[in-house]
Amino acid sequence: MIPGVPPARGREEDRACPLVLVVNTDAVTLEALQLTLEFEGFTVHQAPAPAPALALLERQDFAVVLADHELLLRDQSDLLIRTAIRQPYASIIALTSVFAVNQAMEQVSAGRFFGFVTKPWLREELIATIAAGAATARTRKENAALQQELRDLNHHAAQLQLRIEGLDAELSAKLQSLQVQGHLRQRSLEDAQHFCHQLLASRHPALAVRSQHLLTIVRKFARLDAFNPEAARRLVLAAAVCDLGMIGFEPALLERVLGNFASLSDADAETYETHPILSHNLACHFDPDSLVAEIVKNHHEHFDGSGFPAGIKGDAIPWLARCLAVALHLVEKPVPHPAAIEHLLAQAGRTLDPAAVNLFCRIPNLVGDAALFRAPHPGAGQPLATPLYSLEGSTFNLDTSLTTQDLVKKLAPPVDRSTQLGQRLQTLG
Repeated sequence: MIPGVPPARGREEDRACPLVLVVNTDAVTLEALQLTLEFEGFTVHQAPAPAPALALLERQDFAVVLADHELLLRDQSDLLIRTAIRQPYASIIALTSVFAVNQAMEQVSAGRFFGFVTKPWLREELIATIAAGAATARTRKENAALQQELRDLNHHAAQLQLRIEGLDAELSAKLQSLQVQGHLRQRSLEDAQHFCHQLLASRHPALAVRSQHLLTIVRKFARLDAFNPEAARRLVLAAAVCDLGMIGFEPALLERVLGNFASLSDADAETYETHPILSHNLACHFDPDSLVAEIVKNHHEHFDGSGFPAGIKGDAIPWLARCLAVALHLVEKPVPHPAAIEHLLAQAGRTLDPAAVNLFCRIPNLVGDAALFRAPHPGAGQPLATPLYSLEGSTFNLDTSLTTQDLVKKLAPPVDRSTQLGQRLQTLG
């Protein structure tokens, strides 16, 4: 270990054996300096004149250049300049006489020399100066490497910043596109609700009023934080479409369904229980999302398995269909406010999913919203058929001669006669 040289980063050989170039025209001085420095652990190269010294500087990286003061300042020699250019990290130390100390100090102050050693030298002074010069050279080299690393990092950071700005612009464009798509989808949802309302009204005003009441309840339900925007959209669209399967019912059957439901005959009930399948098939034309059609298909299934058309129960029923069933229960079995909420709670675990009922009860101001539970009635004298408009602007009326059997044949899927529902559809067909 060289006295005065602190440990440094780098290769072990770089730390243990700093390279020193000794330049002097006196062979005895060269030999003495080399022996002294090598004894202290330095690796020494010697040159008797500037020319061989410059040749060595081209081939090796030296930590210290120890040269005679006169050789460094001689007018006809470019040893000092070439050393500074070729070895920018090396410490240049002058070996000077006592009479030239002031001149050497001026060179140190000007930054041309790292330091100087007087002749005849003191061994301790020589070793300390060379060790300090080697440590300084190593520090300069490491600082240069760190500065280059910092420049590289800054360049990389600038590239990353440009990339981030590009990604930010891309994200902003995508968000704007999503906002436009969301707006268009909302318009599509509103158009679908309006069309369904008009279609139901053209068949029977009370059917459209009941559907509108269901939508009013479902819209408030869908605003809860438990539904993300896509789930809310599906729930509302399913509510708008779920009664479309009844537009093929004969007017007399519609009157019975919309009037006193409990008085339906077994045949009427069987016909009524086919409408979720018909609504499911129509829902596929309103939205390509198959989940909407599944909600519509199962909106009359009961949590305890007593519903229709398939009699499934519990978690086998899609979650949003179980939520729609809560709102539908208020519309199909209206109970005066505020007993309606108690009636809903009484059905929890039976026909209705308890989790869906509890979620419904989180609607703000539900207890005080009496209008939500009041079934509206169509205005007096309202016609049975209101005009619908085609894309060309012409009016058309729903064909009231279309029978239930005709609609089943057009919309129902292939009949599986082994199932209860298939037997009902087969009977109707």
